[in-house]
Amino acid sequence: MAERYTAKEVAERLRKELKAGRALFMPNCGMGLSAKLQERGGSDLICISPTSWWRLKGQGSLAAFLPYFDCNEAVFEVAREVVPVVKETPLISLSGPHNPLFEHRVHLKKLWDMNISGITPMISKLYGDNFGEQIEHIGMGWRNEVEFVKVAHEMNMFTFAYAFSPEEATILAEAGADVVASHCGSTKGGLTGAKTGFTLEDAAELSQRIFDAAKKVKKDVILFAHGGPIEGPEEVEYIFKNTDAHGFTGGSAAERMPIEKAILGITEAYKNVPLK
Repeated sequence: MAERYTAKEVAERLRKELKAGRALFMPNCGMGLSAKLQERGGSDLICISPTSWWRLKGQGSLAAFLPYFDCNEAVFEVAREVVPVVKETPLISLSGPHNPLFEHRVHLKKLWDMNISGITPMISKLYGDNFGEQIEHIGMGWRNEVEFVKVAHEMNMFTFAYAFSPEEATILAEAGADVVASHCGSTKGGLTGAKTGFTLEDAAELSQRIFDAAKKVKKDVILFAHGGPIEGPEEVEYIFKNTDAHGFTGGSAAERMPIEKAILGITEAYKNVPLK
């Protein structure tokens, strides 16, 4: 059964890794088997994710915000199979704070009672500026993501927040985010990867501007990078060498693409075993 930690306890675990000179890693997770293997591999955090739920159905990450799907119900569903198989690694959830009928404190308490130690808000802006503006106009947009971080911080839950710009990084750090992560768009690569015009150099430059803004507000903020062209260990190494990132978080890069490669490879290998 997964242990539950306060925000301070999670941060102390992460800083202990950094003090030992080890980079941080948080994979997204859509099933119990992934979580079991991610913990065994040494993940510092595991994020229960509705985007992972969709990716493991053979679909794309963006499906998680479409109107025929409740992303929070998916988190609760996946948590029921993840929590029993994880021993020590802190669990957080990629949860949607936009539902006006699901009050933040009630939502967060439900997660806490399921032994989930923290949250990262589902990101409405991932669906484009126009959608972001429209959903913000009706009171279901980015302000809820900031408020979700703020309320979780008040409840002593760990908070991991994505920023698309230095301005957003400033606001999220002011809200109390323990981690500010640069978001360089949906990850490219694999069978259902996103298209991106971002180069790795672009991702490093944007990430550093986001990190600088967060550090101006909160000197001890923990910094992660994510998305776009950062699709594998070599790309992550480039980001680490060219920014102040402490860690990397992967969704497709940590679960979907490794599964694709492994199953495709073993299927082809069995198919090519010669007959007598």
